[in-house]
Formats: sequence, structure tokens, C-alpha cells
Amino acid sequence: MGIKDKAKAFSKKFKLDSHHAIERFGIFFSVFVVTGLVGVAAAAASAAKAGSESLASTALYNHQFETSKTKLKGEIDGVYVNESRTRALAVMHFPATAAISYSAADYQAFLLGIDERNQMTKVSTPGIEGHFVAFGSTGYVGVLLEADEPFTPQILNLTIRANKELSFNERQQDTGSTTAASDASFSKYDQWRIIMNPGATGAQHLKSLDAKNFDIAHAYYEVAVAPQEKETRDKLDSKLLEMRSNLQQITSYTKELETTKVDGLFLRPPEVPPAVAGDEIVGSSASETSDGVSSLELKTSNVVPGGFEVNWRSGDVYSGYLDALVPRGENYVNYLSSVQKQESDGVTQQISDMKWVLSNGSDLKHDYQSSDVTMRPLINVMNNLSQAYTNYAKNKTNYQSDLMFELLSYDVQLRDVQANGSTNSDGFLITNY
Repeated sequence: MGIKDKAKAFSKKFKLDSHHAIERFGIFFSVFVVTGLVGVAAAAASAAKAGSESLASTALYNHQFETSKTKLKGEIDGVYVNESRTRALAVMHFPATAAISYSAADYQAFLLGIDERNQMTKVSTPGIEGHFVAFGSTGYVGVLLEADEPFTPQILNLTIRANKELSFNERQQDTGSTTAASDASFSKYDQWRIIMNPGATGAQHLKSLDAKNFDIAHAYYEVAVAPQEKETRDKLDSKLLEMRSNLQQITSYTKELETTKVDGLFLRPPEVPPAVAGDEIVGSSASETSDGVSSLELKTSNVVPGGFEVNWRSGDVYSGYLDALVPRGENYVNYLSSVQKQESDGVTQQISDMKWVLSNGSDLKHDYQSSDVTMRPLINVMNNLSQAYTNYAKNKTNYQSDLMFELLSYDVQLRDVQANGSTNSDGFLITNY
């Protein structure tokens, strides 16, 4: 059966032909009501009636969805287009814990237009081909539309069907109480809708869509990873500022050891913990440069236990960090696991073990009481310096262990998409009538 025959059969089966216009309107309105998309339908109808500003600019009318049978909730990230606006990508994601199929072959998509009366109508952009996209096991999925001409501003009803239900909801036991009571397809299949307008100016440009061939990993990077990566890089930069302040405090309090005395006694500078020795924060912060670009960098020969040393400023997740980090002959899964198993409290222990020796050879911590009023000046400077070391060690551990791993985890996600991402063109159908 050809595409046109399939379209006719689909239209007849779900009463989308011209003989059922009134009944069809009632069906689709009911579905909008029971699926919580009344606001979506109203917004779409309002935009279509306005016919100008709203329709020309609004690319997406619903930002959340819920599947009709399994009741899985998800978010719609956006509608993206290439520079020539002949290719569009609608991206959405489920929670990481949602039980869904990660194979594009298990999904179908159906596309219809919506007119100014909020009724289903012909898709006006000619020559559209569709592909369902599954971004590996990330929980992100999408629908890629490719057209012969730039997309015409038009509100479109994109219905997505999951042909494999890996989740179960008690309401599935009674099909009469499902959200699709008035639409046989929503009762029989697990479906959800996106109301969008890829021809609108509000559709965001995605560089990866400009390539001749669709690169699923590049698209995932731009939509899902790049925003998270920026947040992590901002946190890394902020942490370097804190660490620089900590090192300045260490320098200041160390100098105070020479000038703080009690009856001729003073503290000798303690041996610097190995995890901290020689560390420097070089470069300038964004506020200190004319171009507003930070160049702060940690110079160290000691990586904290459980930490990573990544030259993150000179690259990005899409270019990859793991290849340069993982030792030759070892896979990244085993490498990351072995590093994370290292004891992360080793740096703190080094600071706790610091010796605080007075000029007469006695130990301030062990030979004197902390409540000794006469030694209070020396105890204060000891505590200040010890706290500065502790703060630096804590921030360095957060920088090299927590935040670096956060950055590397994005690299792992991208490798998942590169290895396991899939597309499916067989299950796409445009209903024109």
C-alpha cells in the first residue's frame, strides 16, 4: 500500500475525511479536554485566527505532555530549524527514570494541520518527509521533518505513538477510563501530542541541522548538552575564584605566624600538605579582563583522590575530553569507575595531621589547652590558617572531583547517543485530505 493509500485509510479509520467534519471536531476537542490540552488548543486556535503576529512567531504551543495510556509525563525542549528553514526538529524528553523504549523503530508519528476553526486540515508545506529520532538511552526523543521548501507558518498537530509500552499504569486496566475515551487510537495505543509551528520565527536555529546529513550526536549536544556544559563551566570558573581567595588567605595567615607572638613564642610555618603544596591559580577573572573572558587556571602537580585533571577551557564536550584523559589500552568505563573509588577524604586528613610547632619546640595543639587565655593569639592564627587550608582543600576537591566528573558525564552521554542513537522513517505519516 502506497503512502497516499495509507493516508486515505488512516483518514477514513479515524474519521478524518470530509464527511465527518462536525464529528471530527467533537472528537479532537474531546481529546484536547481529556488530555489536558485545552489551553494548547485555545492557544493554537487563537494564533491561527490572529493570522499574523502570533502565528508568525510562535513555534511551540505546549511545553509538557503526558502519554495517553502509561501516563508518563515529559517536557518538550523546543522546535529547531536549519538556516534555510527546510529542516525542523522537535525535541522532547522523559525523566531519566522513565521506562521507555530507546529504539526509534518502536515509535510512529502522524502529522496534520490545524486551521483557524481549530479543525484538522491539510499540511500546507509540500514534500515533507519525517523521521523519528531516539537519542540513545538518554530519555530524549524527537521528530525530524525535512521539506522541499521552507516551512509555511502553520499550526501542526504532531501525534506520536509508542508501539512498545514498557511502563504500566493502573488506569490502563479500564480502557473506558483512559484519556482517549473518545478517540480509538488513544485508547489502543500510548500516544501524545505536540502542537507546533516550525514555520514560525520563534523556531530556534540549530547549526547541526545545516549539515548535509543529519548528525544525531551533534543535534543532541546542541539541544541537551551545551546548556548544561555552560552551567558547569561557569561553576568551574567560580570555583577557581574561591580557590584563589583561599590561597591568598593562606599566604596572609602564614605571614602572620612571623608577627604574632606571646612572650617571645611564635608558631613556625607548618609543612604544607602534599595535596596543596605548590598549587597556584593563574590568569585573570572575567571582571579583570577587557574582553570579559576569564583565563583562570589551576596549576598543580597533585590531583586530589577521586579527581581528574581536565584542560576544559581549550575544548568542549562535543570535541571530547575522555580520549585525552583515559590511559591508552583502558576503556573509559573502567577508568572512571576506578578513579571514583579512590578515598576522597585523603586531603582533609592531611590537613588534620598538620603539626603546629612553637619556636621553643613545643606543640601548640597537644601541649597547651585550647582554653588557655595566654596562648589565645597563637591559637587564633593557627585556627585561621588551618581553616584556610581546609577551605582550599574542600574547594579543590569539589573542582577536580565533583565538577570535573560532571563535565565528563556529559561526554559519556554523548558517546551513548553516538553509539546507540537511532532514526526511523517507516512510521511517519502525513494525513492530507
